[in-house]
Amino acid sequence: MTASGKPPVAGERPAPVRAACSFGNRRLLPLLEAFARETDGVRAAEDIEYIHRMRVASRRLRAALPLFASCYPRKNYNRWSEELREITRALGEARDTDVQIAYLTRYQKRTEKAWRSRKPERNGDAPTSPAVRYLLMNLQKRRGDLQKEVLSALASLEKSRVIEDMRTAFSQPLPPLRGALKRSFAYGISPVAALRIEERLCTLLAFEPWVSHPEAVAEHHATRIAAKKLRYTLEVYAPVYRLGLKKPIARVKAVQEILGDLHDCDVWIDAITRLLLRERSLLRNGADEKRPDTCTLSSLKLFLAEREKERLFLYRHFVRYWASLKREAIWEGLRTTLDTGRKMSFRPLVPVPEEEIRTAVATIAGEFPGGLNHSLHVTTLSLMLFDSLQPFHRMDRRDRFLLECAAMLHDIGWKGGRKGHNRRSAAMILAEERLGMDLAERGTIALAAFAHRGSAPLESRGFFYLLSPEYQKKTLRITALLRIADGLDFLHLGTAQEVHCVIGETGIACDVIAAADVTVEKERARTKSDLFRTAFGRDLVIR
Repeated sequence: MTASGKPPVAGERPAPVRAACSFGNRRLLPLLEAFARETDGVRAAEDIEYIHRMRVASRRLRAALPLFASCYPRKNYNRWSEELREITRALGEARDTDVQIAYLTRYQKRTEKAWRSRKPERNGDAPTSPAVRYLLMNLQKRRGDLQKEVLSALASLEKSRVIEDMRTAFSQPLPPLRGALKRSFAYGISPVAALRIEERLCTLLAFEPWVSHPEAVAEHHATRIAAKKLRYTLEVYAPVYRLGLKKPIARVKAVQEILGDLHDCDVWIDAITRLLLRERSLLRNGADEKRPDTCTLSSLKLFLAEREKERLFLYRHFVRYWASLKREAIWEGLRTTLDTGRKMSFRPLVPVPEEEIRTAVATIAGEFPGGLNHSLHVTTLSLMLFDSLQPFHRMDRRDRFLLECAAMLHDIGWKGGRKGHNRRSAAMILAEERLGMDLAERGTIALAAFAHRGSAPLESRGFFYLLSPEYQKKTLRITALLRIADGLDFLHLGTAQEVHCVIGETGIACDVIAAADVTVEKERARTKSDLFRTAFGRDLVIR
């Protein structure tokens, strides 16, 4: 309904209530302020915690900003992203060096104390002390050089006035949470939150086969990055869910920290190994004081052996912890929470009448007038297929309605061009605040739109795994019918007029009645009918 209470007309574009942007501003502004408040401390460089906090804040902000990219002008968004990327890079290198210096300082105190405690009469250094002194000297020099880069990046950031621009954008007056906005919160945010979290979770779980490989250094590092991105996404959308996703956030944080310690060991191992290999290939010059002497080289080998031993310990700890997460079914519990764990303000209170949804669908489809005739024709063919096959599939009236909605909306992503339009269509359906459907039904039509071209398997989209087995089956069937109908209007000419199917014991034959030659369209429909057998258990012949 429009603000006047009249139903919108197809093709008319009412200004949508941007609940997602309102939510985004609420989440982004605190992250920006946490980032900005550390600038003076980073510039003074008197305490390494300033640069640590600013780096973490920059990462959180960079992880959250793309989730709400559509809320801001593209030019502004690109400029913000570029400046944040540069400052994060400078902060990251300086922070990594700070961590290494702090580690070596603690390590030296600990090893010297242990060395003397075993035999108090010892006078010399611990065996690894020459290595620590050599590494510290180089790192402290490098940290001084990196501080110049940090100051330069800060100066560039201040000159760009990106912080002020973002603060202004994120501080726009927010309407009170009532009426249309409250309803939009129920429909427009939780599907996107579920999709984004599930996508991050799928990325993390894709590295699970490498957990059992101790030598998979690059894969373990990638797993840490995936855990970090999942954690930050969970934190952004935590207000959508009861208990704020505290348990999964804590578990993912633990994975990230264990793998972070593992990565620190890998960094030491790689750096020292390269140093030792380089020294083996160079002639020694006694006048070169910057290179390690033979005593230091021996000490570096001992330090390297200790780092390798520590890495093995941390790796075994990681394997045990990952196994415990599987025993607790943490990931399955998170997926369940994305639906059942939502707060009441993020779930519909009453079903929306079908006619109201149909009006909204017509309005949304009409916003891409270039594809409206095709969408209407595909809808007609889809419903003909559904009705002709109803004695066989026995799907209900609501399933027919979902197919109708999917057919009307499957090409709305064309507004952004042909390439990738199916992905855009799915994303738009999930985020659309005017569409009065909850997670399962909205996910069904979004997945059907995503897979309607026939090249993208439904299982490649994380949202598919959020659906119950019942809705997964429903989605496969609706998508199979949509693919065939879309193929029958492949040239967007509306030539295929009717479809009539004969249900046999082993297969199904469909006859196409057309106003002209539809050889191309029928061949396209045949190539897209592969999912039909999977969904319905029968072969389909198009005659």
